[in-house]
Amino acid sequence: MSAIARSRSFTIILALVLMAAALPAQRVSAGEVLDRIRADGVVRCGVTASGIGLSEIGDTGSWEGFFYDFCRALASAVLNEPDAIEPVEVDDVIRFKALADGAFDVLMANTTWTIGRDTAMGITFADILLYDGQAFLAHRSIGAESLAAVKDGTVCVPGGTTTVKNLSELSAGLDGRIKAIEFNSTEALYDAFFSRRCDIITYDMFALASLKQTRANSPDDLILFPEIISKEPLSSVIRRGDDEWFHLVRWASRALIAAEELGVTQANVDSMRRSDLPEVRRLLGVDARIGEDMGLTNEWAYQMIRDVGNYGEIYERHFGAAGLNIPRGLNALWRDGGLHYAPPIR
Repeated sequence: MSAIARSRSFTIILALVLMAAALPAQRVSAGEVLDRIRADGVVRCGVTASGIGLSEIGDTGSWEGFFYDFCRALASAVLNEPDAIEPVEVDDVIRFKALADGAFDVLMANTTWTIGRDTAMGITFADILLYDGQAFLAHRSIGAESLAAVKDGTVCVPGGTTTVKNLSELSAGLDGRIKAIEFNSTEALYDAFFSRRCDIITYDMFALASLKQTRANSPDDLILFPEIISKEPLSSVIRRGDDEWFHLVRWASRALIAAEELGVTQANVDSMRRSDLPEVRRLLGVDARIGEDMGLTNEWAYQMIRDVGNYGEIYERHFGAAGLNIPRGLNALWRDGGLHYAPPIR
């Protein structure tokens, strides 16, 4: 998609989102979102252009990336069709207000779970999809290989994010050696960095790794500093009040983690339905009626795994050796030293 077409598309979507956001917030009732999805035949997924690998419009003109695959998983679970999605592009500034006012059903983006956001904005964080942290990417020409070595410089920072507060708290201990410049859109942020309006850009580490490897004319001219200054648990987010939708969104990602734990993959999911392992049979809807209890068919998890793969496959597709080549680290399963862990499927 051309830059002009994308700009026009985003302008139209932004106008619709702002119209919805201008209306008084209304509390969603239990089951309302699922009923609407079935009636309209689409999952309305809030997305942000975070970068290739995370969430971006690809060469085909369609959205793709790690976070977007969880939108596809939800569409598979509810509608048995992974592409039954209406993407609604938002930026970091309007995303929470738009979600709280019903502009879309779920926000799948690099969105940090914090207590302030979870309790005071009319939204609910469903499940951590990616463990990240705030990092710094710099032009090598400034002559520093770490943030501590920067003597004087400017830092581009995305407005409306936890990144701003983290940088502010950090700057207090740097004796005024760096000056922050805020931007209200990701594209403006990236453009400013590459046009050298600033020496350094700070954002989530995964986003910066994507930026370095996919947008730089010469990646070797940039350096990702070793410092990680924050915890950034990136979570799916929904509008507060609909318990049925909350449980479905949370268990969709947990089911994909369970699938990886149990060795169920996109390639073997059909044969695994003949497994003798009780938990595999429950996950894939062979024995248990878990899906019916959630207002779905009992094959809901089978459909997700068939269409998008398990959690590890989604990670590898976008961040593995063929992509951004970022080690699993904290995003590995618990048994491999990571933090991802699925409650029992029973």
